[in-house]
Amino acid sequence: MTLRFPCWWAVLAAVCVAACAGRSPAPATPKPAATPAAPAAPADGSRATPEQAEPIVPPPLALLAGLMPLGATGVDQFRTAHPTYDGRGVIIGILDSGVDPGVAGLITTTTGAPKLLDLRDFSGEGRIVLTPVTPTGDGVVTVAGKQLVGAGRIARLATGARWYAGVFRELPLGKLPAADVNGDGDNTDEFPVVVVKAMDGWVAFLDTNLNGSLEDETPLHDYRQGRETIALGRRPLTIAANFTDSAGAPILDLVFDTSGHGTHVAGIAAGHNLYNVQGFDGVAPGAQLLALKIANNARGGISVNGSMVRAMEYAARFAAQRNLPLVLNMSFGVGNEQEGRALIDSLINGFLAAHPDVVFAISAGNDGPGLSTMGFPGSADLALSVGALYPGVFSRPPQPGVPPAPDALAWFSSRGGDSDKPDVLAPGVAFSSVPRWNTGDEIKGGTSMAAPHATGLAACLVSAMTQEGRRPGAAEVMQALRVSATPIAGTTVLDAGAGVPKLEAAYRWLAAGHQGAVYVVRTPNGSSAAFRRDGLAGPGDTVQSFHVAPAMGFRAAQLDLRSDAAWLSVPAQIRAGAPATDIAVAYRGASFAAPGVYVGTVTARNPSDTLSGPLFELVNAIVVPYDLPTRPLSDPRHAVAAGRVQRYFLRVPAVGSTLHATVSLADSTQHAFAKLYEPDGRPFRDAPDDISVGGADGGTTDVVVRAEDLVAGVYELDVVAPPLAAVTADVRAAIAAVTLARTGHGLEAGDAGSETVAGRVTSQLIGAEAAFAVEGRGLPAESLTVRVPAWAARAEVDVEMPREQWNRFTDFGVTVFDSSGQQVNEGPMNYAVARQRFAVPEELAGQALTVELFPASAQVGPAPAWRATVRVRFLLKTPRPAQAGKDVTVVAGGRSTLELAATPPLQAPAGFQPLVEVRVTPPGGDAAILRATLGHP
Repeated sequence: MTLRFPCWWAVLAAVCVAACAGRSPAPATPKPAATPAAPAAPADGSRATPEQAEPIVPPPLALLAGLMPLGATGVDQFRTAHPTYDGRGVIIGILDSGVDPGVAGLITTTTGAPKLLDLRDFSGEGRIVLTPVTPTGDGVVTVAGKQLVGAGRIARLATGARWYAGVFRELPLGKLPAADVNGDGDNTDEFPVVVVKAMDGWVAFLDTNLNGSLEDETPLHDYRQGRETIALGRRPLTIAANFTDSAGAPILDLVFDTSGHGTHVAGIAAGHNLYNVQGFDGVAPGAQLLALKIANNARGGISVNGSMVRAMEYAARFAAQRNLPLVLNMSFGVGNEQEGRALIDSLINGFLAAHPDVVFAISAGNDGPGLSTMGFPGSADLALSVGALYPGVFSRPPQPGVPPAPDALAWFSSRGGDSDKPDVLAPGVAFSSVPRWNTGDEIKGGTSMAAPHATGLAACLVSAMTQEGRRPGAAEVMQALRVSATPIAGTTVLDAGAGVPKLEAAYRWLAAGHQGAVYVVRTPNGSSAAFRRDGLAGPGDTVQSFHVAPAMGFRAAQLDLRSDAAWLSVPAQIRAGAPATDIAVAYRGASFAAPGVYVGTVTARNPSDTLSGPLFELVNAIVVPYDLPTRPLSDPRHAVAAGRVQRYFLRVPAVGSTLHATVSLADSTQHAFAKLYEPDGRPFRDAPDDISVGGADGGTTDVVVRAEDLVAGVYELDVVAPPLAAVTADVRAAIAAVTLARTGHGLEAGDAGSETVAGRVTSQLIGAEAAFAVEGRGLPAESLTVRVPAWAARAEVDVEMPREQWNRFTDFGVTVFDSSGQQVNEGPMNYAVARQRFAVPEELAGQALTVELFPASAQVGPAPAWRATVRVRFLLKTPRPAQAGKDVTVVAGGRSTLELAATPPLQAPAGFQPLVEVRVTPPGGDAAILRATLGHP
């Protein structure tokens, strides 16, 4: 899952680093640490010990400061009370970017057993294309036109007559430093590979030092055989091999972590003596790991066709063959377009139904704090969806005599709405293990870090019960975590689920012999929760129905129901149906007068065991938005408490409107951020990340949704205060008085209001745009090529596909390459609509750029047919005025055609049309803005 780091995360991390190191933080705002530059390689290309980059905090101090935040869930106290209930006897499968097997802390368990049982690659990123070769009698073999000596040594090991060879190239692995697998400062090295069949199976030889000889190289077998690994040059990362046999010929996948994400996740879940520091452990240090690489890291860390399903099925077989309990972790996912309809959710539900003992923890996503931002597959009904807690130690460094900062709900953690997730929260920032090339990035944040914490909790519980002679089912383990959870003050079930689990309480719940249950809840529209984003449909819209079916664990015959909101009523008790139960809840419509969010939950319990906790919940959320056509929003001096979110829902009903939103902080010492969400719940496409307000970023931010980007419906504008400081914000939102739209004859201004509007029309040339219709043909990727104009300073790439189609994927990569194959930019899609933007270096002028679309189908097999619209824009550094000003009048309910002057000349690439920005500005009002090409609409 692609992570983002809000600005004050970097600031607070830097402050924490300074404090832990015994230094006083500088008065100026700290900047994020730059990625260390790769050291220069020796001139002769020989191996050398790498010059050690320094961790962001010395590991012993990180342990002392609590930067692996185990206290939030009571892991440290539980470990003291039950030292052997540490995950031993349990396998944790890490479905991620790979795990570096050479990292200290991922070598052994607390019992001395090997930490990593197997590394498997399901991504194909390290696949080496092999072709038959024949060595000469004098010990020379030619690989890709390069002669290698030392083949005689290989011949002494080979049992078969046929040899195979290929090349391991750095360039397809992406950008530096990750793609520099030998640490020599570039990503253009090519390593010859020779594969032969030996007595003990297939074996590979790499010319790791590029000296043209295989005589000095170590044979590399499949990792599963003897946990063999190699490292190249300055050894920035560790490489393992996977071999499979295809009709007598080898298939070789090299396995490595060029993201750092999976290695970090593994350390949180089960690290032991991290960085060789005694006692520096993850949550379940006794557990053993399966490292299951599902991601193509070069294209932004995206899953590939069927990789999630293949990995979890492999893990289930591996654990079953050894009769060991299995817990899975997947810190991956993308945004939901239609909750309840993602194919991967149903595939995971099917897998877990077939393996009811497997607990599967999945990250909720990092699109918070907006409502209905839960990602898939975190929204899978039978999985444990984990949101993020922000540990107080990352808000304020430990200080003598000062109470520790409280933990808080992480602002970035995705929220429920149409989905009744997350289930629980766990710490979402940690100092953990990373590959050597990623040194300096030991502190990572996101729900990607929360999920492995919960995975470790589950492993500890399964370990405890197994040692006590009982193998619990997933329903029991997940129920124990939910029942033991402590709610977060000031949050709702949409924000935090049940809250933060406590390990000792969860263990005692299991030890008491309670029965767990997982029910699947559906509303008539297919979602697992009732979410009315635009209020009730009318006076008669007062009943919400739910369809509830047991899926795993205990099935109650009677259901006690209780509502926690006065406006939400339900029968006190009902009889459960077979095989499912339909439940109607009633809303008191008069309760929803003022704008805001109304959340109410109906909890169902088993009347024969009230201590077992809720069987299921029926989550209801009613949003009453501000109606902007009726009245602009003005909320001066609104106080937002520390760590809290103030949400404004804004109704914008007319297509072609322009939305203006402004957030201001009167106090220049305060700092907050704003975020805008489109009516479908996705972050606003033109500003998908957090918008910083205050401090060095200035006290006011303006967010504008231009007419071509506007989606009619209810937007959400959030103002978020930092974890330890309240803010006072002035918030304003309004829509322009006229709408703007493309027509068959040009541009048209409309007036949906009740009064005539006059305005001044201006336009400017901002660049050029071309649109492409792309269709998937079952290939791994599709691409299109454009040429960079000499005047281009910036570029944008928009990709859009049908929402229904998005449900079939687990990821969709969008990567831009130059003519040499170097990456210019990458930005995987997070929703069915995506925009990436990047600066265009001068040296790219006149060159061809290739935009690659890389789909990842949820199902195993070739990618299904798909279609997408791609728009490529090249933008001028400085717009060129096209029309100084002309008045237009639009009568109430009417439309007027805009007459635009000709644009200044611009030499655009073939297929591109001039792109203009048109504004209609009424006196004293907000401008209507539209960007459009001048040509055929």
